This record gives sequence, C-alpha cells and structure tokens, in this order.
Amino acid sequence: MRVNLTRMRKIPSAVVPGHPDHEILAEIQDAILERVGSIQQLNEQFPALVRKAIDSVLDPVLTCRTRLEELDNVEKTFIGLKIEHFVRDMLDVPKGLHDLVIGGRDVDIKNTTRDTWMIPPETYRKEAPVLVIASEESTHCCWLGLLVARKSYLTKPNRDQKCGVGSGAFRNILWLVEAAPYPKSRWANLDMGLFRELRKVSGGTQRACMFFRKNLRVPIHRTVIQALLFDQDDYMKRLRGNGGARDILRTEGIALLSGSYDAELIAMLGLPDTKGNEMIAAESRTAADKNLMRRKGVID
Repeated sequence: MRVNLTRMRKIPSAVVPGHPDHEILAEIQDAILERVGSIQQLNEQFPALVRKAIDSVLDPVLTCRTRLEELDNVEKTFIGLKIEHFVRDMLDVPKGLHDLVIGGRDVDIKNTTRDTWMIPPETYRKEAPVLVIASEESTHCCWLGLLVARKSYLTKPNRDQKCGVGSGAFRNILWLVEAAPYPKSRWANLDMGLFRELRKVSGGTQRACMFFRKNLRVPIHRTVIQALLFDQDDYMKRLRGNGGARDILRTEGIALLSGSYDAELIAMLGLPDTKGNEMIAAESRTAADKNLMRRKGVID
C-alpha cells in the first residue's frame, strides 16, 4: 500500500542511534552537510532547485505550459533527471556506479511527484543507499531524505522489476529536508487562458499594454514577459519609453514600474514587494498617489 505525500510529515523518522540503517545514513548525511555547509543552508538551497527543475521541463517561455498536470508521464521523469543533475552540481560530487558518489559511497537518486519512489533492481539487489526526493505542486512542499533500499522495505516488483517503497517503510527514511516550501510558480496568479490569447496579438508593444492593463498591481517576472513577447528580439525594449508600453500606459494613468529602478516609488505607493527582475503596473487609487506619480513623471 502506498502513501500520499501529504502524509509524509505525519510519519516521524525512526532512523536514530540503534536503528540498523543509522550508521550508514548518518555518514552520508554528514558528507552532504559538509558539502553544503549546514542543514539550514540545505533547506534554503534545495527548494529552489526543485522549482528550477520543474520550470526547466515545463519551459513556459516556449510552450506556455505552467502546471505539472500539463506534462505527460514521460516528461515528468525528466524532472527527476533535472533534479539529479542539479543536486550533483550543488554537492559538487561525481557520478559513480549509481547517480552520485558521496562520502565514498555510491548513492542512487530517486524523485517522485506522486506517492512513492520506484527502486530499480540494480539498487535493491545491493540494498544500496538512495537519496529520495519528492515534490508536491498543490502544496509547494518538497522533501529530501536518505533510505537504504532494503528488500523488506519495498513492494512487489512491477513488470520492469522496479519496486515501490512501501508505506510502512517511510519511517526508515532519514529526512534532511522535510515538507519545506519551495517557490510558487511565477505564473500562479495569472489567467493562462487569457495569456495564451494575448500571445496571438500582433505587435509586441500592444500585447504588453494589454497584458499589464489586465494585471495591475501584480509583480511580473521578466521570464513571464519573455514568454508573452516570445517573438520579439528585444522583448524588454517593448516595455520602455520612447514609444514602448511605458509611454502608452502613462497617458492612461497607469505607471509601469521596475523593481530595480523604481523600488522607492513602489514602496511609497504601497504596492506589493517587487524584485529587481520584476515589473509592476499600477494606477493611482487616491489623489495623493496621483500627485506623487505625476511628480515622479510616471503618469501624465
């Protein structure tokens, strides 16, 4: 019987001194933390890798896909491959007989976006250690743990002779990252149906104006802008002055502001925090805001 990812946080690890797997997993854990720096740094770095891996497979700039459910099963396996590469790079360790060598041991890496990990026969026959990774897009939580692939922990083989980790074996995972939040998609609050329609509009500047009119007071990352203006050689130019979206929106009382250059004004207007690689469009809601925006020259 398998277990849903949301129940992982309710299953405390039994891997403590005295557990048969504690010594080997503690050695690998120490080797990982020595590479990363600390458990805190691992919990800061790893969630960002998960987001990066998911987005790299979705490739919203070219495909306009933004959700895991838009991927087919084969594509979802690519997320595991991406995470494997990113983790190996993060730890700066080589690939060995399995996915990586750390602390002098060959360690397999298995990723899931579902409810368990499928362990191949070359791993469980040797009862080798596995770095297990899981992510759950609905809650934006991720997990990173260590497990010895003992046959007693696994379900019966499928047609490919792979075995799942049984629900009763989750307690034998030594968690390094447990239900840590990873960044939400930059596309999470956008109407993607409208976004796809806007991509069909000819003229990059017009398209950008239409988009920001529909998404006022929402920080927009430059990769979203790149996807919107996918057919423009210099897509950020369409947002600037000198005839770009900023000039057109200014005449409508809408300021198009940069998180990099207009941070002080964004704060004065009480707008949401806007990072240096984001833009935000806003209209004035009060007379004081309108006067301030006019003094700053961002609206007419």
